[in-house]
Amino acid sequence: MLIQGKLGKIEVGDNVDTRIMGIINLSPSSFFKGSIKLSEVEMQSQLEQIIDQGADFIDVGAISSAPAFLYNSKENISESNEIERLSHFFKIYKEIGTDLSISVDTQSSKTADYAFSQGATIINDISGFKTDPKLPHVISEYDASAVLMACRQVPGDVFSTDEVLVELEKSLDLGIKAGIKQLKMVIDPGLGGWVPQRQIDNDYKLINDLMKFRVLKHCLLVGISRKSFIGKILNVPPEKRLWGSLAATTIAVLNGAHIIRTHDVRATKDACLIAKYVKRIKEKDEVYS
Repeated sequence: MLIQGKLGKIEVGDNVDTRIMGIINLSPSSFFKGSIKLSEVEMQSQLEQIIDQGADFIDVGAISSAPAFLYNSKENISESNEIERLSHFFKIYKEIGTDLSISVDTQSSKTADYAFSQGATIINDISGFKTDPKLPHVISEYDASAVLMACRQVPGDVFSTDEVLVELEKSLDLGIKAGIKQLKMVIDPGLGGWVPQRQIDNDYKLINDLMKFRVLKHCLLVGISRKSFIGKILNVPPEKRLWGSLAATTIAVLNGAHIIRTHDVRATKDACLIAKYVKRIKEKDEVYS
């Protein structure tokens, strides 16, 4: 079974190289301080760097989703503040004139509507349409794409592979009912220490089980970059989690990830190219064995 999809204007799936989604955070509360860009000068520099390093998409978030119990920070800002932060990014995006596909990390239909009006083509909803029931309808109206992360009530509150599959299927159904094209919805198992009950073994088990998500017949995005389950094994802060992130990313690609969301575009792209080549050699061996 060949799995294919389209995220923004970019083809994703089994028959193309692993796609890379670079991260820009506009919130001062984001857990990896190296990704935070608050001024327009910083935003422009990061945007140009991500483009130069060969990303396929940029995922920009204006509200931090970093777990407060892990990083001692919690951000509650209004939709108008979220949109205000995004407006500075889109100003730079238009001035640069790039056609790189833009994803906006939001759970708000109002913010999504604004983002689409400014040129975004993807919404990354970490609640999987469980927070704002209007959001899938806005995405459908713009014939846009969506990344849906596993969520029951709050992002990351499902732990086992079976639970994640159930909630992702519910999210996909919400999107289909709203009229979003199936090819334009990508699934995300939701790795990371989102809630206190989560154990690091939950995340490593999900990475090991990624092939099981093929039953949903949708392309798979994985967010590993510098997250707490990497840090807990290495006993290092986010600033020192690159090498561990690349190791886990390699395994994820070998296990079927189609898109990797990362703070470190060039290094991640290199790791994905090696993993994809190894995977192709293995597939050829299986065909001829």
